Amino acid sequence: MISKRIDRLVEWTKWPAAVMVLCTCPLTLVAFSYLLVRFAEFPGYATMFTAGVALFVFLVRTPLARSPFARKLVELERDLTQSVLALAMLHPVVGFGASPDKGSRVRWLGRGNWLMLAAPYFFPMATVLFWLSSLLLFPSLRCLVLGFGIGYHLTAVAIQCRIGTSELRRLGRKFCWMFLPAMNLLVAGCVAAYALNGFTGIGDFMYDWCSVPRHLFDGVWGLSFPANSMES
Repeated sequence: MISKRIDRLVEWTKWPAAVMVLCTCPLTLVAFSYLLVRFAEFPGYATMFTAGVALFVFLVRTPLARSPFARKLVELERDLTQSVLALAMLHPVVGFGASPDKGSRVRWLGRGNWLMLAAPYFFPMATVLFWLSSLLLFPSLRCLVLGFGIGYHLTAVAIQCRIGTSELRRLGRKFCWMFLPAMNLLVAGCVAAYALNGFTGIGDFMYDWCSVPRHLFDGVWGLSFPANSMES
């Protein structure tokens, strides 16, 4: 079956992906620092985005965040994310069942792979849905919604990692520590960059991310071969 071949190919990328994301985390931090400086260029959007994050932080401290309704929303988002990934990798979803170990309730044909297990813990499905629902709003209000959405995503991931789920146990503690924090930092940077300047903002953020090694190389090359020595 094609899905089995896809699973084998994806499984080969598990540890290379974890190592790459971890090793490039300093690049993400530098690009994030540039992004924070860029906040001054878009004060209105930056303020609304920050207000959206603050609004979620406020709501998470209320009894609503500990209600069965909130837990159900987290479960639904996780189920939706895994269902989308399962279908994209040609694993038909056959149903949803109870999960006694606080893991996924999605049932698909075939074994699956690490990306399907990890997707709910780094892909901000709720943020994407909030963004789609806010397309008819003013840009500043969309920034508020995006801030709220990324605040929800990061909090939900942190809570599920603290509680522990069957997916995280199958992925392994070492892999989770290597991959999830660094990947979620990159995701948060992309969402914030989009809130400031749309897809152009994401392009600028990724350009900063990719240009850090070039700047370091230019600096080392300049120290090793000063301009005067080259001219002489």
